[in-house]
Amino acid sequence: MDMDVTDLGNNTVKIALHGRLDTPGVDQIELRFSATIVPKGKNAIVDLSDVSFVASMGLRMFISVARSFADKDGKLVLLNPQSLVNEVFTNAAISQIIPVVFDEQEALKLLA
Repeated sequence: MDMDVTDLGNNTVKIALHGRLDTPGVDQIELRFSATIVPKGKNAIVDLSDVSFVASMGLRMFISVARSFADKDGKLVLLNPQSLVNEVFTNAAISQIIPVVFDEQEALKLLA
């Protein structure tokens, strides 16, 4: 599991994840993912276009970060999940907690 971080300005970062968010993948990335965005209270767009699988550990990671963000008035948006990943999000009703969008401009509008 890899992670690329891009500062978009306006207190917003874009994090592109690459790989699988199964138990080993979450173990590799969770601390760095959380430490990159939560303490700074920045808004974050998480690009999932290169994530092929999300297990319950990945869902837990996103929900945990979203809750931490809420305490700091930050926002989290999930961008471009692949169809299988989006199906997991739909079944888990993740969009009731974290917005899931398929266009970066829409993600930026949600964070404005």
